[in-house]
Amino acid sequence: MDKVAKFLKQLSKKDRAILLAIFKDIQTLCLKKYDVKALKGYPRFFRLRKGDIRVVFYKQKEKGIIFDVARRKDIYKSF
Repeated sequence: MDKVAKFLKQLSKKDRAILLAIFKDIQTLCLKKYDVKALKGYPRFFRLRKGDIRVVFYKQKEKGIIFDVARRKDIYKSF
């Protein structure tokens, strides 16, 4: 099981549904309604903030690819 699936299992149903909707928006790059910033030192990577949860992704052609999902305190340890 990958890290993203393991993290989703730990969430409540409401948070899981919200994140799955966010994942669809990331894949289609419809990100205007979210707080998205580029990561310093990693030019292709971006982070999306939703409450205490951060989603790190990168853009590849016309798609967004999810790299990692975790709580704020743990997300940047993987870099």
